[in-house]
Amino acid sequence: MTMNPAPGAESERFSLFENLKALLTPNEVCELLGISIKTIYDWKYRGALRGVPRELFVKLNRRLFIRTDILRKWIFSQNGIYCP
Repeated sequence: MTMNPAPGAESERFSLFENLKALLTPNEVCELLGISIKTIYDWKYRGALRGVPRELFVKLNRRLFIRTDILRKWIFSQNGIYCP
């Protein structure tokens, strides 16, 4: 039995990262993905153990930011989706 995705589901999956800034704050990523701030900092400080790309995080003026392009590629790769 083959399950077909709901109409528009494919475009919804890819639209998650459209029209976003190049750099997001940890709080913005939490809201976008529905995860806790603790998870973001776990990725930052234990990323090597979790397979999180090192280049995902950027510090500017002592503030932490997440690169949207790297986040998108990483999430898609974790779900077996090709990301150009």
